[in-house]
Amino acid sequence: MRIDANIGTAHWLAPTHHGSFRPNGKLLVEGREAIANPALWEGKGPVWAARLFVGFNVGKKPRWDVDDLVKVVKRVRKRQEQKPDASFVLQKGIYTSSKTGKTVDEKGAQVIVLNTTGASQKAFEKQMVELAEEIARSLKQEEVILEIQRSGLVKKTVGVAP
Repeated sequence: MRIDANIGTAHWLAPTHHGSFRPNGKLLVEGREAIANPALWEGKGPVWAARLFVGFNVGKKPRWDVDDLVKVVKRVRKRQEQKPDASFVLQKGIYTSSKTGKTVDEKGAQVIVLNTTGASQKAFEKQMVELAEEIARSLKQEEVILEIQRSGLVKKTVGVAP
């Protein structure tokens, strides 16, 4: 499976929040190690994409899994009158709370959404902030980190609270 977005290490800096995420281990997509596939087709112009970092713990306790996350994404994208198309990359991560300073090792996922409908950058970003907010609310997360990318290059990083 080919994913047209950067799903590697991420860093963000903001006046009150900063951090990073480093994937650990092999990148698996649908249980197989990700490799480059031959191109089947090619679109015109750069593609806007979103990458959301989501943890599955509430505090130090594991609570959610990818099936819970998929349900939220489908529900929100339907409400937005958009296709629910997304890629889910399962991983283990380390999160340090900006509120308490405590660090948690947890399973989680990256959700990757491509703007395949041609929505404007502003409309796509608004949809992705709404998606991140609902994920944070539904999965009781302190925040969800949202990256907005264009052609795989990070253009903006936002911490979204419930």
